[in-house]
Amino acid sequence: MGFKSSSLLCLALLLACSSAIHAFDITQLLGQYPEFSTFNKYLTETKLADEINSRNTITVLAVEDSAMNSIAAKSPEAIKAIISTHVILDFFDEKKLMEAQANSQQLTTLFQASGIAVNQQGFLKVALVGEGEIAFGSAVSGAPVDATELMRTVTSEPYNISILQVTKPILVPGVDSQTPASSSGAQSSQGANAPVAAQGAKAPMSSLQGAKAPIPTPVAKSPVPAQSAKAPVPSKTAAASPPTGESVAESPEVAAEAPATSPTGAEAPGPMADDVTPADVPSSASTTKMGLVGAVMAFASLFIVL
Repeated sequence: MGFKSSSLLCLALLLACSSAIHAFDITQLLGQYPEFSTFNKYLTETKLADEINSRNTITVLAVEDSAMNSIAAKSPEAIKAIISTHVILDFFDEKKLMEAQANSQQLTTLFQASGIAVNQQGFLKVALVGEGEIAFGSAVSGAPVDATELMRTVTSEPYNISILQVTKPILVPGVDSQTPASSSGAQSSQGANAPVAAQGAKAPMSSLQGAKAPIPTPVAKSPVPAQSAKAPVPSKTAAASPPTGESVAESPEVAAEAPATSPTGAEAPGPMADDVTPADVPSSASTTKMGLVGAVMAFASLFIVL
């Protein structure tokens, strides 16, 4: 048990030592060389130093102060983008660079890791110029390769960090337009077009048209069906019919009274005319007269016979 504990302790110490060995501070390393003070200052101001120190394997292509004037007038965002193309995400010394050139290998930079690079902007290519001198250039199609040459190795910690001096900054085509500031500015300018989408404010038009919906509400004319109150009229026609046991002669009187008692006015006689008509009154009187004439004739005939 004690052996296992001591083994684990030794392993932990080894890992701690190895992590301490691999740790580096790019600003301290460059601080030993005053000729790179401007380059070192840009690494600190743009926070690229923190990104470099967070990695285990890195190569920095440093540019001395006299050659930094070409980018000094640019915006901080553009300077950060340009400097980030000088940070290669792998360890390269002169020997390994020769191998990369022979194999046409492209070098991945920190600008590629930023996520704002377009196409080949985040890659470098290596070429031989003059009498076998190593030069760097952008991998973007048409970009010159022999513009920036390797001058010397500043310092190297094998397989962790390598600092190489180059003649001048590597200018990647279009790198200025791919900075976070320009990207956000483009988005904000597109946001200025948002009022176009505000044409959707025409939606209130539909809502106002919807306000026309109350027009159907004049269905308040529903009281018109109240005219169906005429239905009680037929019920009164039923009342006009004489009850059982009454003579038919009384029905004209009931019919004559019906218009007077009808609350619906002149419309009431309409349905009652189907049951009792004025023509019925003279017909009943003539029937009575004929009965009397018949009776007189019967008495006359009886008188004659006797």
